Amino acid sequence: MKKLVAIVLAAMLLMTGCSTKAPEATGGMKAGTYKATAAGFHGDITLEVTVDAEKITDIQILEQTETEGIGAAALPELVTKVLDNQTLGIDGISGATVTSNGFKTAMEDALTQAGADMDKMTKPVESSSATKEEVTLDADIVVVGGGAAGLTAALSSQQNGNSVILLEKTGVVGGASAMAGAGTMATGSQWQKEDGYEDSPEQLKADMLKNGHNNNDEATLDIYVNTTGAAFDWLVSEDGANVPYQRDGKPTRSYSGQGRGAGVVSSLSESFTTGGGTLMTNTPATELIVEDGVVKGVKASDETKNYTINAKAVILATGGFGANDAMVPEEYKQFVYAGHAGATGDGLKMAGAVNADTFNMEFVNTQPNSMILPSGLGQYCNPGVGGAYTASGAFLVNQDGVRFSNEKGNAWDLMQDMKKNTAQYLIMDQASFDAFNKGMTGSKIYSEEDVEKWLANDGEGNPFMVKADTLEDLAKKMNLPEGVLTETAAKYNETAAAGGTDEFGRELTAPLSAEGPYYALQQYIRYYATLGGLRINDSMQVLNAEKQPVEGLYAAGEVVGGLEGDVYMGATLFGWAVTSGYNAGNAASEAIAK
Repeated sequence: MKKLVAIVLAAMLLMTGCSTKAPEATGGMKAGTYKATAAGFHGDITLEVTVDAEKITDIQILEQTETEGIGAAALPELVTKVLDNQTLGIDGISGATVTSNGFKTAMEDALTQAGADMDKMTKPVESSSATKEEVTLDADIVVVGGGAAGLTAALSSQQNGNSVILLEKTGVVGGASAMAGAGTMATGSQWQKEDGYEDSPEQLKADMLKNGHNNNDEATLDIYVNTTGAAFDWLVSEDGANVPYQRDGKPTRSYSGQGRGAGVVSSLSESFTTGGGTLMTNTPATELIVEDGVVKGVKASDETKNYTINAKAVILATGGFGANDAMVPEEYKQFVYAGHAGATGDGLKMAGAVNADTFNMEFVNTQPNSMILPSGLGQYCNPGVGGAYTASGAFLVNQDGVRFSNEKGNAWDLMQDMKKNTAQYLIMDQASFDAFNKGMTGSKIYSEEDVEKWLANDGEGNPFMVKADTLEDLAKKMNLPEGVLTETAAKYNETAAAGGTDEFGRELTAPLSAEGPYYALQQYIRYYATLGGLRINDSMQVLNAEKQPVEGLYAAGEVVGGLEGDVYMGATLFGWAVTSGYNAGNAASEAIAK
């Protein structure tokens, strides 16, 4: 469980409990302390709210499992907004919409317990000014987007001696990168050489082409494979970004940042701001400033100001478009979205002003082994699924109660089989269920308390997780045809007992237990990262429809298309964010120095 977040204003805390009430004040709230819980992004958010007769005096976040750097960072800001304005009619934190909604729901519950006038307590905050102030700023380089790509581009630009303004439309930096595991490809790096891992740009390229079914843009791929080692060296060097990465001396192709993606972006952000960079959150860029086909800056705005930011170069690092339903290809809309709420294709839309060329817009990255959280958003289950299959006889069945694929085989092949079904469920005995939860709670995806609540829901709401003493009773809760699940388990166990390979090519080594309890968790295909985007040249410049570079405009990260083909390879998305950001910062710096 995440550590307690406490923001205390003057009032002394009363006894903890569902509510500690004082006599009711005439015409006001019942003074006391009230506890309430609502669903956030990853799990429940539990608040303790203290009020006197007329106002909210204190809000404590007792429990939360929100994403570090995104939802977790948004909660203290939400607390401050409510206390300052004394209303729930505040704007949520952009990029942390689900967390914001969960916080507001819990607050409403607590205030209702206190007998508050909810019409008054939900009144929207009035704008301080009907007309925004017009502000002009100047910088050498403007970076749009505060994920790993944007932060890396900003820091590398800054270290080249430039004045840099970084615009982030949400209230916190990190974007999709803060949700990532931060595995970073290191082909050709000094660490890799020292650890004795045999790798080469040629081999990495061949592997990515195979993984992406040769749908990659080879020019973009060449940039990546030939420069990712140098970018990684800079990322971990004391003289470079000095980001803490984990190294155990074992030969490996990639390394992981300490604290996952949230830890990496936090480190990059701190280095950028302490080095004198200007970071502007809650400030979305709205359009490029273009003169005679040359990009000369951006326009942006926040709650009170409109900005004209003049610059010698602009780097777009705005991420993908997975959260923009109008831009997502129709075939992917049947799956569950699991990406960042801020991935709305802003950079792609802005680049339309220079008739920018795009590549692979028809491809969105999908992955199996996913569940739906109470928030309605998708969540990967890989840390748990692997453990479940290893520990005991866990397997997948479809809506008919029969197995349909090699659960431990290639993820791409598994997805193609899943697409033929209307539903699929992970079947587990106690040993595999325990292993599943160990992987998920160990990765801080959810808590043991969450599991207890979901099981108590008995299949109502998300996630669909049910328990039964027998396979027959489990099948009833899943609305499967009578007897089929029992037959499927018997066939599975017969093959496992013989130590054989089943008809799907999976080697079965452990049977499903002959004794209950048994568990079922509904599984989904999720989509998150988009694989299409802007086309660039080897100087990271955006190309127009005539394949000519747009002077003054560069791009990095997920907004660039073509790197992955039709499915991403592990550690390459985050690796590309870092590599492309590093390259874009250097390329823009070199261009404006001429």
